[in-house]
Amino acid sequence: MQNNNKNGVLIIVLLGIVTILVLFFPKIYDLVSSISMPDIEDFEPEKEEETKKIDETILETIHYPLMRTSIYDSNTYYNLEKFTINELSNNDILLNAFLDIYEGNMTSYELTGACTNVSKQFSKDYLELRIKNIIGNKVNYTLTDFYVPEDANSNYVGTWSYDSYNNRFLYTGLCTSSITNTKYYNLEELIKVEYENKNDIAAYYYVGFAKVEGNNYTIYSDSKMTKELTKGTFIDINNLNDVFKKIEKKNKNVYKYTFKNNLCSYNEYCLYEGKWINEL
Repeated sequence: MQNNNKNGVLIIVLLGIVTILVLFFPKIYDLVSSISMPDIEDFEPEKEEETKKIDETILETIHYPLMRTSIYDSNTYYNLEKFTINELSNNDILLNAFLDIYEGNMTSYELTGACTNVSKQFSKDYLELRIKNIIGNKVNYTLTDFYVPEDANSNYVGTWSYDSYNNRFLYTGLCTSSITNTKYYNLEELIKVEYENKNDIAAYYYVGFAKVEGNNYTIYSDSKMTKELTKGTFIDINNLNDVFKKIEKKNKNVYKYTFKNNLCSYNEYCLYEGKWINEL
């Protein structure tokens, strides 16, 4: 008789437990779920701004074409609202490539009738390799004589003559100087560099322009040099850049460079275009 009573009590207790579980199952499920599953915020993707950031040192591996080939020339490619490699003159294509040639690839030759005592030559293959690597695989150009300005970063300023018969360039020197008392500078201040997508990199700059006459300079916001920003006594280009950086941002114009992947033979990113933009 006692066993039957115990069994009855046990059954009642079990029914009570089952009832409690049924009634409180949703709350128990939510509690277990909150413990076993991490908060969805843990898996939140990076914000777009964070994914676009890039190490600015990558710009050291990217080639910028010369936007002003000589400080003694008022012309600059910044005069164009939009610039691509196809806007480069034939001379400037050859010049940009030449300045990237390793001097050890040059050899001596028998010098006659030149405006220099330095006899140097190099194979046209070196020039064409540099064109494909830093300018682009599809740019149009002609192998011909080209001129290296006197203020270029080169030991061989003046004319390089193309010898099509022997497929080489011969250094014939500087016959006439183009140095004047007036100098022109592009002033560039990096704002930021970022990925636009997996194939494109964008670099933004404040760009200004300086005209130096004798010991005095004037800095302008536009390439045509009509909108004056400030003026002073010229020291050197580094001082000009320092002065430009201190000018209020609202008075400076923004230029955007876009680099794309695989436009050139070896460099990962090469210039696609440059253009003036209204704002960042």
